[in-house]
Amino acid sequence: MNKRTLVLGFVLLCFALPTWAKHILVASVKEVYSKVDQLKAGDTLLLKDGIYKDIQLVVKRSGSKEKPIVIAAQNGGKVFFTGDAKVELRGEYLVLKDIYFKDGNRNVNQWKSHGPGLVAIYGSYNRVTGCVFNAFDEANSAYITTSLTEEGKVPKHCRIDHCVFTDKITFDQVINLNNRPRADKESKVLGEAMYHRIDHCFFSNPPKPGNAGGGIRVGYYRNDIGRCLIDSNLFVRQDSEAEIVTSKSQENVYYGNTILNCQGTLNFRHGDKQVALNNFFISTDNKYGYGGMFVWGSQHIIANNYFNLKKTIKARGNAALYLNPGPEGSEHALAFNSLIVNNFFDDNNGYDINFEPLLERRKEFAKEVNAEFKLPYNITIEGNLFASKQGDKHIPFLGNLDKNNLQNNYSFGQMANDKLFTNVKPTTDGSYNPQSYKGYQLANVKDIKNIEGIDLDIQNLINKGIEGNPLTWNDVRPSWLVEIPGSYAKEGTLDQETKIRFQRVLARDRNN
Repeated sequence: MNKRTLVLGFVLLCFALPTWAKHILVASVKEVYSKVDQLKAGDTLLLKDGIYKDIQLVVKRSGSKEKPIVIAAQNGGKVFFTGDAKVELRGEYLVLKDIYFKDGNRNVNQWKSHGPGLVAIYGSYNRVTGCVFNAFDEANSAYITTSLTEEGKVPKHCRIDHCVFTDKITFDQVINLNNRPRADKESKVLGEAMYHRIDHCFFSNPPKPGNAGGGIRVGYYRNDIGRCLIDSNLFVRQDSEAEIVTSKSQENVYYGNTILNCQGTLNFRHGDKQVALNNFFISTDNKYGYGGMFVWGSQHIIANNYFNLKKTIKARGNAALYLNPGPEGSEHALAFNSLIVNNFFDDNNGYDINFEPLLERRKEFAKEVNAEFKLPYNITIEGNLFASKQGDKHIPFLGNLDKNNLQNNYSFGQMANDKLFTNVKPTTDGSYNPQSYKGYQLANVKDIKNIEGIDLDIQNLINKGIEGNPLTWNDVRPSWLVEIPGSYAKEGTLDQETKIRFQRVLARDRNN
């Protein structure tokens, strides 16, 4: 997929090192400490090549929108934060740039899941860019968090971009975006909107047992407001758990991401009014079951996405897109009142859309909480193309369609429920765009509202249909990094040394 230039209305954050900045060169941890508290708006602290072992970098100074404070490697890929390292960005308008995090040894008893990350962002308008995190250490934590201050202030308008996250062997997500210190499922007060952006990052991490932490978590529960933009990221074998991304807040947008050979799903887990737009869900082998999306809640838009999965996830119900059954507004909230439009379901193994995944478990849950069990309803499915090249009749849907609205959908190949579709024919091979099929016509949607703080014209983009191609490594990598670090993305397994460390992490988890 071609890179897009996306700008959130609230912040540009596309800094170059300004010519008027004061450049301060440092060559050791001691020199960093001596200079960091003297930094002023517009200053750049440049770290000379070398290993900065046990660095505890806490930045309390603030830059400004026009004059950020930049802390950067003088040469990308040649500055290493190792050992008992951590970074805290407590000021505002700060940039951390081109640092390589590896060979860590933080105290495993002092770090925990859902706490501050290896890089903890406490201030607003901060940016982490061009950094690499590879199998850092054995302490359970996220690699990057946006974290509330001790006074409870929520950081906002931050950006994480062109970073690489590989071979993480510890529990917790790779990135956690927080607007509460913890989930508060009873609160009637909405968690504050965060307005963060994560873009052009690379994720590839091995599976762990249980609910161990996926690639990104956005918020904690359906009573949080996110308004975050997750765009143009590449996930390759991001297998940490069944949730590649767990979106646990309202009004987030997932745009232009590529999910390749991932043993999980992009989840609208908690929170309504979310958007998945122009993403690519692809598998190139059938070694494992691979996922597309799993949707809870209501008022979502799932548009212009491409699904091509050679093998789907049996434990979830073998589909590209799962719509959750259950009680409305609950822990396992019913999917309803949503729009599925202009997507391309291209030769998926299994169902294209499953309206009753985990059916018996969801019925049992409704009984436990004494709530009315329902199947998904009032789902508008329009302008989608369903293609099958498998020979036998493909079954696109599992579940009852009666209370949903299917209109103006298209098919290619042998299809069950063929009366629901208009047949079309391809004019070119290998296209990701349904418009390359003769007879296909995009659905034009109206009255789609944009999301505050995210500078995307959602309706206009939907009405253009799928654009571009899946992302590649070269679309997202830091400019200084040529090869993907680690081994999991390339081989689907860890190197021997990392395997040994991973086993120690798992043993500690079993003993706790």
